[in-house]
Amino acid sequence: MLDYLQANISKGVFVFITKEGLFMGGSLFDVSLSWVDSNDELIISDSSANIALFLNLPISKSALALNLIHNLPYYPFQNIPLWENVNTIQPFYILKCTTNGILETIQTWTPPNLENKVESIYPKIRERLLELLSQNTVSYSEISADLSGGVDSATIIYILKALQANVKLYHANADSEWNSDSTWAKLISNDINAIFTSLPSLGSSGKNFEIDRDYSNSVLPDSPLFWADTEGYVESIENSALTPASATHFTGLGGDELFTPMPANAWSLVRQNKLRSIDLGLRYCLLNRIPISVGTVDLINNTSFTEAVKNEIDKGFGYAKQTRQSSTLNWCGPVTVPNWLTKTYRELSYSALINKLDNTPNSLDSDRSRHQMIESLLFQRHLITQINNIYGVNGMTWQAPFLDVDIINYSLAIPARYRQDHTVTKSILYNATKGLVSKNIFTRGFKGDYSTSLYKSYKEAVKKYSQKVHQFKLVELGIIDADILISELSMPSALHTRVEAFERLAAVERWLRVALKK
Repeated sequence: MLDYLQANISKGVFVFITKEGLFMGGSLFDVSLSWVDSNDELIISDSSANIALFLNLPISKSALALNLIHNLPYYPFQNIPLWENVNTIQPFYILKCTTNGILETIQTWTPPNLENKVESIYPKIRERLLELLSQNTVSYSEISADLSGGVDSATIIYILKALQANVKLYHANADSEWNSDSTWAKLISNDINAIFTSLPSLGSSGKNFEIDRDYSNSVLPDSPLFWADTEGYVESIENSALTPASATHFTGLGGDELFTPMPANAWSLVRQNKLRSIDLGLRYCLLNRIPISVGTVDLINNTSFTEAVKNEIDKGFGYAKQTRQSSTLNWCGPVTVPNWLTKTYRELSYSALINKLDNTPNSLDSDRSRHQMIESLLFQRHLITQINNIYGVNGMTWQAPFLDVDIINYSLAIPARYRQDHTVTKSILYNATKGLVSKNIFTRGFKGDYSTSLYKSYKEAVKKYSQKVHQFKLVELGIIDADILISELSMPSALHTRVEAFERLAAVERWLRVALKK
């Protein structure tokens, strides 16, 4: 019953009352269930911010500092709340309160076993997508969808058209002439004989370096928006809805995680195809132009999840030497700690991360690429939850069909070797939607680039904020060293790591400023 409730709830939390006690949880891939247990009173919500504001709880400065660290694995650090005394649920768990008032967590989901008879899975993915989209075309009178020019959004649109749904399409114009997304959007719209609304480019409408702007609808999210580059686009769609209470918008979030190879895919291939492991290993080295000696070490590496993450944290904080370039086959990428994080909060952050890691004995899956899939899906689910919380105030619903639990289970059951096909991209999705989606969508060889607008926005932000760094709230709290940050911003070269670090800083500073006003 509990796993059924988790699989079929899309927003909010549920409370199930039995003779054994109370069982509380949220959507299966969502980790927004929060609670405070104080004075014999249990307060729960799907928003840690709402609880904190209701109880007037202080902001956790050490948790703020953690959000400034780039490339920190989303799992297991995703549920460290930004408020003191607030607890948040771990992925795939529910909270139980016994009749004696004892709180405990119960796991409700584990990844499915691999299924070698994949031909039987493709129809299930197809049928579930049709079922999901058919249900929503009946439930909502006003339907819209992204037309990014990519595979995932196109798949959703083709299926909606096959269901004869009346869909409004939205496309963000490309920033650069080298970006082919707009060209593909036009080709797709022509193919289905539909028009779309062109919105300003993501680069011109994004808010990824804005620190003084409130969030839409005056909603304080539980954590900073690390997708603020698309915030203006999402806001435009909300403003375009004629009747928000009966409107739903479809997005392709989750498609990349389910249908493309994860960074550690080669590591999984070798283990799932034992008899062909040598051949697969050599092919991996040749295709990636990696010396066989180096590639072999990466492929046979069996370092545990917690050990690998700790190694990356140690290297990021300077407690371990970087022996060589990090392998893409690792559990996670290299952790980057900004130089402008003060010594006090470097130490507090490191202690908090190691403590959390010590209490996280297992990865999300024993297979590295499946772990990476699930971890990224958790982040995408978090993103769609944030969008619904901020832009669903007036009743509009944001749907991500690929984040459906059944779709996720079907895809996770497919072995790694079926995720790569030199003839089509996203071969699993292609095989599942034959006859519904044009094959041309899956033969596109180049994806649009959006880095030009990012660097342009960064340079504009540096000019705007360089003389105001001492006024940053993060500086006032002693989390950031203003002089080191000013020195970093004065560097003539816009290194990618420097741009990403400042983008993250802006998101956290903005969240903090809004939170302090509440």
